[in-house]
Amino acid sequence: MSGLESADMERLTKLLADELKLYGQIRKLTDKQTELLSRDDIEAFESSLDKRAELIEKIKGLHQESNPLMQSYITFSADGKNSNSEIDKLNEQLREALEYCNEINENNIADMKAKTEVHSKKIEEHSAKRKGIGGYAQSVPNTPEMFDKKT
Repeated sequence: MSGLESADMERLTKLLADELKLYGQIRKLTDKQTELLSRDDIEAFESSLDKRAELIEKIKGLHQESNPLMQSYITFSADGKNSNSEIDKLNEQLREALEYCNEINENNIADMKAKTEVHSKKIEEHSAKRKGIGGYAQSVPNTPEMFDKKT
């Protein structure tokens, strides 16, 4: 292919715009996940992960379709004369959205790991207390004679 035809350029532009919309939704969801983590709303956080996975699958589908067109566009516009400012702008916006989501997601992962450690320690403490109470209950006889005996 010596270049992209007008229909291919339009198709690529539409696919990139659709992908950018999905990244916008992921961005909002990523910000919401930060809020959910700060409130310790783990159920809502897990639900948001499912929504995020659905959006990522949609992006993968769009990317599979746009990738061959993008490769042709890169080859076609390598000299700079045949570039398309709209496609270039969309690519830059996609890069920015991806970088933002990655940064916030890394922070969320670190926060989630910290919360997991805190909760694990709490579980260990509760388990130790429970064992201590169980040990005390076993060492004290619980028989009626002990309480009904008259001196």
